[in-house]
Amino acid sequence: MKPDDQLLYIMRGQYLCDMERFDLASFYIHYAAQMDKAFPAVWESSLVQQAAIQAFLGNDSKVINQLQAATNTPPSLHGLLLLGKTQMKTQKFSEAVESFRKALTLLIPDPEAAEVFYNIGLCYVAQDNLSQALDAFNGAVKINPNLADAYHQRGLCRMRLGQPESVQDFNRALAVDPSCFQVYLSRAAFYEDQGRFAKAILNCTKAIQVQPKSVRAYLQRGTLKFCRRMYSGAVEDFTSAIQTDDTCSFAYYNRGVCYHHMKQHKLALRDYGIVLLLANGKEIDLKVLINRALLHVELNDCHNALQDLKTASGKCPEDPAIFHALGVLHHRLGNLQDSVGTYSEAVRLKPLFPEAYIGRGNTLMDYGHAEADKRAQRDFLAALHLNPLSPAARVSLGYNLQDFGSFQSAWNQFTVAIDLEPGCWEAFEGRALVNLRMKNSYGAFHDINTALKHYPLSDLLHTNRGVIRQFLGDRASAMKDYQKAISLNPDCAPAFFNAANLYFYNRQFEQACQFYTRALELGSSDDSALLNRAIAHAMLQRIPEALQDFSMALGINPLNSHIFFNRANVYCSLNRYHLAEKDLTQGTPCSSHCLRVSKCHQELVRQMEVF
Repeated sequence: MKPDDQLLYIMRGQYLCDMERFDLASFYIHYAAQMDKAFPAVWESSLVQQAAIQAFLGNDSKVINQLQAATNTPPSLHGLLLLGKTQMKTQKFSEAVESFRKALTLLIPDPEAAEVFYNIGLCYVAQDNLSQALDAFNGAVKINPNLADAYHQRGLCRMRLGQPESVQDFNRALAVDPSCFQVYLSRAAFYEDQGRFAKAILNCTKAIQVQPKSVRAYLQRGTLKFCRRMYSGAVEDFTSAIQTDDTCSFAYYNRGVCYHHMKQHKLALRDYGIVLLLANGKEIDLKVLINRALLHVELNDCHNALQDLKTASGKCPEDPAIFHALGVLHHRLGNLQDSVGTYSEAVRLKPLFPEAYIGRGNTLMDYGHAEADKRAQRDFLAALHLNPLSPAARVSLGYNLQDFGSFQSAWNQFTVAIDLEPGCWEAFEGRALVNLRMKNSYGAFHDINTALKHYPLSDLLHTNRGVIRQFLGDRASAMKDYQKAISLNPDCAPAFFNAANLYFYNRQFEQACQFYTRALELGSSDDSALLNRAIAHAMLQRIPEALQDFSMALGINPLNSHIFFNRANVYCSLNRYHLAEKDLTQGTPCSSHCLRVSKCHQELVRQMEVF
């Protein structure tokens, strides 16, 4: 009957929208929007009506322009309210406040003014102007004491301002509307800030009862359970969140962290991988990469950890901590040049970074020559200049001074480190080794025992105590220490090597061969293990194996006269005197050659060789 009545098309669109038939609703609203052009003579819709159509269509800039024109003369209440809400939507909060205040002049003392005050408060919250937001929400609840959302938002403001009355606002909001699950979550956050996790979890549970499909509620309750170390319960909540929204990266990430703490490494790696496959922001991807790298390190998978940190450094190239971690991993993998380079990058990004100087210095120490040791010493001194109270810097400098033969100075550095941090077992270990080199065996034994009191699960400390006990002549106790080290870490190569030396000393050559072989399998590149195994093979009349070990040892250290001397003895036993004479000739010029070892315990191990 009225095919040109624009209002009827708008109403039909609204009804269809309520019926969730959005395609048809959009069609009729679009049609109404074009009616001004199609029937200019029949109908000229008001600017406010046109703005309402454009608001439905999402054309916010057109809405603002039309409403500003409509509210100039004369001002329209509905136009001002629509204009304010649209300006809020487009983040123009100052202009929105102005529009709402104009609307208030037309509303007061109308009860509808409560909603306007509420919207003004939301604008101030968005601008972090909490005091004025609080005033606006006060105005809203004064006009309408049953406006639950206003109590809720006022409670959030008070919570951010540190006012304990916030929980009273949450209680009043729930008294007005018990079905408002967001208020339960806000009250849970309040109790979490107070450290009352049980009440916080209870409020999240109530929110879930009101809204069983709330991903946010499951995430919040799972996080609270994680804080209380209820990892299994947290995993269940994060799993429920994933079942509700299988693209929620936060749920996968948090569940991965829980699995990480529960030592379920495969499940943690799976969840971390899923997060990286989802479309996320830079921040969460960075956290996942760092966490997964730490997990790989726990699994002794330094190669994959290195790849994750390389990716992380590409996402955040200005973070010195990531480059420091890269330096640590390169060092562990034996990539000394790469390690020095990444530590240098960390120092470039953060010149006042003592840990980076210490790490670079420790890497340079492994180069094994005097020039690198001098550079390392400069790094340790730079770290001490930045932080004179750093025990780690003094421990590293102590080892460096040992390499230069300055035993008393090294002893002093370890002692200062112990004074700074009485629980620093690394300092006790270093001083024990210095005492041993200074022929103070009992002082060394005392220090290594103190180190073990602070770190009783260290396989290397048990190994070093075994070495010291050997020097004291207590070989039975030394073997117990080596066995303890192996029980703590079945891959402890120094423990196998030193235990093999004891078996060798006791002429248990078969067991000695087995332990030397295990030490070599675990990555020991010391020619001493090969030399001693070769001698053990010779004593067992396994001549081909012995000659092969001698050759491999010379491949590692062609200047070791002891290898030539012992192989010459084997050749003599075989009546191959020309080969024996050749070895003795080659070995003689090397006898005065002094090989400097970078690590103190390596030199101690060499002193235990059997010739």
